[in-house]
Amino acid sequence: MATEGRNIFVSGQTGSGKTFLVERAIAGSDRCLVYLTKREECGYQGVYFDGMAGERDLMLRWWGIANARAKRFRIVYRPADPWSFDEFNEIAGLVYKCGTMDFVCEELGGYVSSRVFQRTDYGQEFKSLLTAGRTRGVRCWLMSQRPKGIPIEVRSEAREAYVFHSQEPADLAYLADWLGVEVAERMGSLGQYDHVHWQQGGSIEVSKCRA
Repeated sequence: MATEGRNIFVSGQTGSGKTFLVERAIAGSDRCLVYLTKREECGYQGVYFDGMAGERDLMLRWWGIANARAKRFRIVYRPADPWSFDEFNEIAGLVYKCGTMDFVCEELGGYVSSRVFQRTDYGQEFKSLLTAGRTRGVRCWLMSQRPKGIPIEVRSEAREAYVFHSQEPADLAYLADWLGVEVAERMGSLGQYDHVHWQQGGSIEVSKCRA
C-alpha cells in the first residue's frame, strides 16, 4: 500500500483511545515500524523484538533482509532504554533511509525534548526525518500522553492531529495556541475514543474511533 508522507500528531491520556486509533490506521500498511516504549503487550501487528533482551541487532538484520528481499515488513521494537534519545535517533535515521513506510513513535515526549533542537550538532537523523521524511513517503505518527510535552519544533512539522480528551489547563493552553481556541474548547466534553481531528488548512471535526 502506498504511503502518503506526512507527520501526524496524536495525544491523549492512557485509555483515551490514541493507540486504538493508530493500530487501525496502520493495519493495512505493508511497511511499518512501531517504536514501543511501553512494556505491556499492545495490539500492534508485527514481529516483536525486545532491546532489553539483546534483540536490537537481530531486529536490524531482520529489517534489512525483509526490506531487500520482500520490500515488506511489520516490526514492533521495544528499545533497550525506552527514554534514550540516542537509540531513537539512530532508528529514525534508518527509517529516513528506508522511506515509504509508517513509523509509530509511542510516547515521543519522553525522549524528545526541546534540548534536542537547541543543539545544532545533535539529533540530525531525527531532525531530517521530521522535516523531510514526507518527501520520502514516511508517515510519522508522533504520539504523546500530554500535548504540552511535545517541543514546538515537532508540532510545527505536523500536518494533521488527533487530540483525545484532556482537562489539564497547561495542555488546553498549548492546544489553543497551536490548533486554535475551538479545538481546546472541545476537549472537556470528549468521551472515551472521542477525538478532535485537525488538518492543516483549518479542517476540524469531532469523531469517534470505531472497531
